[in-house]
Amino acid sequence: MINLTKSKAFWITCLLSTLLFMVTCWTAVFDNSTPYWAESSGFFILTYLCIDEFSKKIQNLNPWAIGFASILGQLLLHVPMRATDFYGSLGSLMVVVSCIIAILLAVICWKDKRPYSFILSYIVWVMFNCFVPEMWSDYLS
Repeated sequence: MINLTKSKAFWITCLLSTLLFMVTCWTAVFDNSTPYWAESSGFFILTYLCIDEFSKKIQNLNPWAIGFASILGQLLLHVPMRATDFYGSLGSLMVVVSCIIAILLAVICWKDKRPYSFILSYIVWVMFNCFVPEMWSDYLS
């Protein structure tokens, strides 16, 4: 049995986040809100489950650290891509923002665990994923 520490939980979450991005990045070929929903849903679920599982095994686990690990894991592949071709990758920038919002909402939902926090998080998430893709597409055109 592996002795799980806070740093191992952080890096495992970071690795899982990177793998999740590699699995869902193909959705960016669609011009509608599909990549927003696919990627942000995955990152919300991943972050929530990682915090939930690791907090059972590690006492005093900081859920914000796991949320940051999810963000870092996602950005590990975004930063080099955007550094080499920023304007070419500008169209998917709001997908990254959507994922970061979903990760932060997952941490908030896990910390609060009340129905209204899930409802408010869902409202914020739906509003962003429904209205931002079209506005961002119009802005870029």
